[in-house]
Amino acid sequence: MNAQLAGGLTDVNPSDYTKSAWKSVPQINNENDGDNYLVPVKVVKAQVQVVAGTNTVLEVLVAESTCSKGLQATQVTSDKCQLKSGGQRSLYKVSIWEKPWENFEQITAEKIRDVSADEKF
Repeated sequence: MNAQLAGGLTDVNPSDYTKSAWKSVPQINNENDGDNYLVPVKVVKAQVQVVAGTNTVLEVLVAESTCSKGLQATQVTSDKCQLKSGGQRSLYKVSIWEKPWENFEQITAEKIRDVSADEKF
C-alpha cells in the first residue's frame, strides 16, 4: 500500500515537469559566472507537496547553452538556446511554490554539484 503523510512530499513523474524547470532559468543563472546561459536538460527527480499552495521540488540537470547572457533570461527557451558542445553541466535543486488564487509564484534554485560530461542520468 502506498501511503502518504498529509503535507508530505510525493514522488511524481519527472518528465511531466520539464516546462516547470524552464521557469527557473533566471534563478539558476544568478550564480552562473559564465558568458552563456545554463539551461535545463532533464528533470532527474520531481516531488510535489500540497501546503498553502503547491510546492514542487525538482532536481534538474542543466548545461551550458549557445545563448549569450546578452539575451534577457526570460527570453531563454529551448527553441532559441541549443546545448553548447562540451559545455559545463551541473545538478540543481529547484523549488517552485505556487498559490494560483493569489497570483503568487516563488522560485528558488540551489546548485547541488557539478556534473562530468560522461555522467549519465
